[in-house]
Amino acid sequence: MTSETIVLIGCFLPLVIIYIVMKLAVWVSAVNSEQNYVREESTKPHGPYLADAYADVDEEEESDGDF
Repeated sequence: MTSETIVLIGCFLPLVIIYIVMKLAVWVSAVNSEQNYVREESTKPHGPYLADAYADVDEEEESDGDF
């Protein structure tokens, strides 16, 4: 390699390192916030649940046959 190539690599190497460190920091932050969200949601009370959530609520109106 020539000296120009080594100088060029030396100039861009800190930029590449900073870019990789920033990507890792954003990824770690996203993972931590997702873990906190899941942890908080698991402690919340759930329910009450509907007995038949997918029941047809308009069954009486549709049974007439008039559209």
